[in-house]
Amino acid sequence: MNAFLKASVAAVATVLALSAGMLRAAPDKAASPGAAAVTDMDRMEFTQKDVQAQMQELQERMFHLADLTKESEPDNATRLLLAVRKAREQLIIEQMNEVLEKIADKDLATTSTETKEVLAKLNDLKALLVATDLELQLALDRLRKLQEAIRQVDEAIRVEKQQQAQSKEFTNLQQLGSAPTPSALNKARNNEDANRKRTDNVHDTVKSLGKLEAAGTALGSASNSMSNAAGGLGGGKPGDAELSQADAAQKLQEARAQLENERQKVIAELSKQVKKVVIENLQEMLDRQTAVREKNEALEPRLARSREAVQELELLAPPEERIATICQTTLDLVNETEFSVALPPALESLEKNMLYVAGDLTAGRGDQHVIGTEVAIEQDLKDLLDTFKSLPGDANISNCKGCKGNMNKLLAELKVIRMMQSRVNKGTSDADLQARQAAAAAALPPDLRERIGKLHDSQESTRHAMDRLDKMYAQ
Repeated sequence: MNAFLKASVAAVATVLALSAGMLRAAPDKAASPGAAAVTDMDRMEFTQKDVQAQMQELQERMFHLADLTKESEPDNATRLLLAVRKAREQLIIEQMNEVLEKIADKDLATTSTETKEVLAKLNDLKALLVATDLELQLALDRLRKLQEAIRQVDEAIRVEKQQQAQSKEFTNLQQLGSAPTPSALNKARNNEDANRKRTDNVHDTVKSLGKLEAAGTALGSASNSMSNAAGGLGGGKPGDAELSQADAAQKLQEARAQLENERQKVIAELSKQVKKVVIENLQEMLDRQTAVREKNEALEPRLARSREAVQELELLAPPEERIATICQTTLDLVNETEFSVALPPALESLEKNMLYVAGDLTAGRGDQHVIGTEVAIEQDLKDLLDTFKSLPGDANISNCKGCKGNMNKLLAELKVIRMMQSRVNKGTSDADLQARQAAAAAALPPDLRERIGKLHDSQESTRHAMDRLDKMYAQ
């Protein structure tokens, strides 16, 4: 790692340390009248301003360094640009400003939650800067741009068809001798121009991605047709505009098909790399979970009579939350790359149980029920590891016609679903499970309770995964 990159990582680490320090320094409750409470708030506000200024400087410095090193060290320059783009896309500075406003309003609950979100984003930024899998990061960046381009093209198609229908109505009015008003035609022309600009922006993105000449040509043609349509509307000829809009919509559909083909190609190329990351993350979660469980088991006999043992147990909550964060990161990667249908609901179920364990540990509970949940998490992680380790690198190649050549992948998906159904069946037979989970969730901070709420029901997720597999592999 060169000196420039090391300096950027160090700067992110500094911002992280300051943000974490501010979070630790936050008073437990809203300030009451008194000098000490006011001093605490003033200190937090000063620290947050310092953090925000350093983050702004860091973004500018990374962009400048990327420009300086783009020829001598293209890999590091690319890494820096990816970090700048990620920071901007995640609106880190803007969220820091929101935290500053909440501090000024003495809204400590929201301040704490948003600061934790900023910390998570900064950790992601630091991980990107030190990541050894630059090829994976570049492929993910390309995939995200393709997905956004497709989203914008879908919107352009929707608008263009809407414009086409309106032009047809205007033409019908003219044929009936009741011409549309100049203001209506002018509004339609402005909408057409706005859609052309959207299409031009997508064209610029596609051009920057490279190797998408057919999609770029189709988008350029669509833009020209939109210009002709705008001219027709401006000249009071909605019939001509309608023909141009039909052509524009057709060209947009062609561009979308090309972009989707490229998206599927990138996803296929990512599969091997994503499998490697998934296995590494599952192994890391298993190692960390085993360490938490073993420490819990060692403390459990003393919990009823030793306050010191309870305090030691409570210290296991942050490591458990860290495991849940790794699980969420893995889930996001799998969803984004469409690596698996069955793995996301399995990871959601795991993360939910990890957060329940974290809640129990936070509340000083480490009895056999909690240990049992920890053991179950470990077993699920082991089962998932075995499943995906046994998945060959050429998992998408087989002679199975009924499963579209993906027999190995289909078998792995079904194995995960069977594991999930087994866990669901076991959970429904535990009459006290919901009450224990509610107590565990109550001990968590609001942001983690919110995360639990966003995770899907295991039974529903299992059924949904089966439905998706059925549609994907249907003859």
